Amino acid sequence: MSRKHVYGSSDGLVMKSLQGAVALNPSLRLHQASKTVYVSPPSLQAKVSVISGGGAGHEPAHASYTGYGMLAASVSGEIFASPSAKQILSTIRLAAYAGEDVHTRRNTITDRSAIHVPHRKDVLAIINNYTGDRLNFGLAIEKARAEGIRVDSVVVADDVSLLHSESSSLVGPRGLAGNILVCKILGALAERGSSLENLKHAGDTIVSHLASIGVGLDHCHIPGNDSYSATIGDDECEVGLGLHNEPGVHRMDIRDSVKLIDELIGKLLRSRGVVDGGRDSFVQEGDITVLFVNNLGGMSQLEMGAIMTDILARLALSDIHPLRIYSSSFMTSLNAPGFSISLLNVSGVYRSSRPSAIYHSIDILGLLDDPTEAHSWVGLRRFWSSDGRKDLRSHHRATEMLLDLMSGGSRTSKTQDDRPHAETTYWQYADVSPERVKEGIIGACMAVLGEETLLTQYDTIVGDGDCGMTFSRGAKAILSSVETQQLEVSKLSPDQLIHRIGEIIEDNMGGTIGALFAIFFTAWSSAIKRMIHPSPTSVSSVRFMDTLSDALTSLSHHTSAKPGDRTIMDALYPLCDATLTSSTECPNGNLVAEACRRAHEGAISTRGMKPKLGRAVYVEIKEGLELPPDPGAWGVAVLAKGFWAGFCEQAKES
Repeated sequence: MSRKHVYGSSDGLVMKSLQGAVALNPSLRLHQASKTVYVSPPSLQAKVSVISGGGAGHEPAHASYTGYGMLAASVSGEIFASPSAKQILSTIRLAAYAGEDVHTRRNTITDRSAIHVPHRKDVLAIINNYTGDRLNFGLAIEKARAEGIRVDSVVVADDVSLLHSESSSLVGPRGLAGNILVCKILGALAERGSSLENLKHAGDTIVSHLASIGVGLDHCHIPGNDSYSATIGDDECEVGLGLHNEPGVHRMDIRDSVKLIDELIGKLLRSRGVVDGGRDSFVQEGDITVLFVNNLGGMSQLEMGAIMTDILARLALSDIHPLRIYSSSFMTSLNAPGFSISLLNVSGVYRSSRPSAIYHSIDILGLLDDPTEAHSWVGLRRFWSSDGRKDLRSHHRATEMLLDLMSGGSRTSKTQDDRPHAETTYWQYADVSPERVKEGIIGACMAVLGEETLLTQYDTIVGDGDCGMTFSRGAKAILSSVETQQLEVSKLSPDQLIHRIGEIIEDNMGGTIGALFAIFFTAWSSAIKRMIHPSPTSVSSVRFMDTLSDALTSLSHHTSAKPGDRTIMDALYPLCDATLTSSTECPNGNLVAEACRRAHEGAISTRGMKPKLGRAVYVEIKEGLELPPDPGAWGVAVLAKGFWAGFCEQAKES
């Protein structure tokens, strides 16, 4: 693995990469704010827009698979970080609404009223099975459905390397390069005019008959990241290594390439067990199959050709002869030296399909052969302009106008409450000083900034080491909003305040924790709004605290995490549940102080606890190593304590 890069920093690198991808295809456009690449004008045949996306670092996925006959739109996060729900929601809107009228008439557009919104398409999202992607896509889908957009999803979980391990029992198999195969088939099916219901059924059936396994010779290296420690020996490889350097199943000697290929193919064919007679059950005699070999980014084409030869030879030993064979850098892990093998059992898909009035039979090989303008699938290109220029400025302006129209103007002006004087009347009748709340918010942010190094240290042991940075990004963004008066407590009602904080978190934190917080704050805001509408005069401070429990319930619909799983829930649950305790049960008669105390105890309880969810489940824990508290739970406890300290300090000064 090389640690040398043309770009010494990852700052701005994702945007430049997206711009380069768009430059290769004149039918693509880029919305920079959401890192969305989309097709314009949209397909006239498709009733459904197929979208996908994920963290950067896996290029050419997914921007370069955006084009007629494949993806209608794609979205990118930062390197190895899921795109936020707000980004994904913009992608869904563009996929559902972006039309030719908006752009062919761009020279005449002077205001939003001049834009004709085309007929809305349904949207199908193809999601890789990673916690951050599942949560952020889940939140965006819920928001899109609330806007009236018909949207569904297919989750790709094709990695069979950890299929029977304890670590995958809750989170399920990871998503690997088979994602791109699913994108091609469903994109072509959508181009043929298939319905959303049929696409969803076809996608789920295909995923259930798709198996992938990867192998890495070494870890990848992120530009600008100086920390690296070689963990794989010179003569070793790691079977099952994940797309983000997650540990695999085991190490083996790499000097015997035939044995390595035999190991990988054997795991693929045995991934569904063995039937009577000893034949592998994943592929039955005479089954039609598709072979999909993926370069993780750092393998030479010379070796990839030889690997393909050995794979086909091993499959032939099991009397398996794929009718379609693909090999390329479909979904990479930056410059990781390694590859993955995917096998799709086409006959298995046909056996499991149930054609009816809703679910129609599909021709998988025909769909794979269908043309597409996605430039990383085939080399054919169309629509080049005579001078080779694109009016990016007018494209951006029209896109912003369209998205602003679809969101009811909320992108340019924050949501306003239609309740007269709700902002000031609540604080007045609840006898709560907005200045104390402001100081509490500042106290929470300063407290977590003070613990950034410790959070990073904790996360380095059991995760990818970005937890401190994630909390820090959110805290700094909130402090900046307070300082620039974009977040003025005295001018906002409680639900508006919480909603705005949730938006800041969603825009800046990123990752799984950012998604969890964004969902929680969005639900909390809704619960508060229901409580104080229409009469803020009847609301007590105790009832206000009760809304935390409602928010926690809503969050639980989007994650299986619970106390005891070593996640932020170990602190968040006691924080919210403690607010339901009667004031007579609290040591000092204060519900908030009691909630903070229980959140701290919940965080402390994660010390030494084995992780059951998130990326930490894939990290090998050395025997005898005492695990520190979960960094996410510790961050929640620090935030709660910091808020109460700031709130009380302001009271003393008053």
